[in-house]
Amino acid sequence: MQNYDTIFDKHLNLPSPPIVIQKLQSCISQDAGNRELAQIIETDQAFTARILKLVNSPFYGFAGRIVSVEEAITMLGMNTIHQLLLTTSLLNTIKIDNRALDLNNFWIHSFGVGVIAKRMLFKRNKEIQNEGFMGGILHDIGRLIFVKMDPAKFIDFYTHQNMVIALEAERKYWQIDHQKLGEILANKWNFPPSISTTIAFHHTPDEAPEHKLLVSAVHIADVLCHALAIGDSGNFYVSNYSPQAWLNLELPIDDLEKVLNNSLDEIENSKHMLRDLK
Repeated sequence: MQNYDTIFDKHLNLPSPPIVIQKLQSCISQDAGNRELAQIIETDQAFTARILKLVNSPFYGFAGRIVSVEEAITMLGMNTIHQLLLTTSLLNTIKIDNRALDLNNFWIHSFGVGVIAKRMLFKRNKEIQNEGFMGGILHDIGRLIFVKMDPAKFIDFYTHQNMVIALEAERKYWQIDHQKLGEILANKWNFPPSISTTIAFHHTPDEAPEHKLLVSAVHIADVLCHALAIGDSGNFYVSNYSPQAWLNLELPIDDLEKVLNNSLDEIENSKHMLRDLK
């Protein structure tokens, strides 16, 4: 099997995370205070503007307007701010040929998975809810890497192959599947282990070694988005779902109906946030 770190270096030439994020990660590991962390973010005007746009969006539902990065950190927590910066930076780094994949529909699907995953975790703490959102946004990031590596090959596989698209078929065609490819990228960018694990096991949640609740939420949300035709991630089937993942959520079926109704409204009302994420 190939060395996939070499694939990144040879075919993608992806940069390391921006220097601001590297400094931020270093300070987080040293338990720096909110003021010090805010000062690091504020050295980059684009990051500052992006964070303030996102935290003031209807998605987070704060009653008052947040006007400083330090306040945003206080309200959402550094883990969430860190993940927002990582996610938006990564998505802005990966530029692909839109002819190979309808990016708008791809991001609607990814955003939908994030919203539904977050809402299915409504009985849990805010941190895991936000991780559900981030994990949903990034769960199919490996597919974008396939497009970036070889757009024509991607089109051939996802459009011209007369077969049910599955992880086994991806591994046969690419020598790797999009879960593993996404996990490698997440690790390269130093995403939290919970997000990397979610990306690596969102189709196979029973195999996840940890963070099973989070992986289960994104898995079920992904199945629901495919079933409800929310966006398009590049495949054309409703994924098999794990009954155990559903049990892990401990979500009554009546609550699921409310979650879906609220999620559909939120997806429609928050599409401008999707533009900020991309």
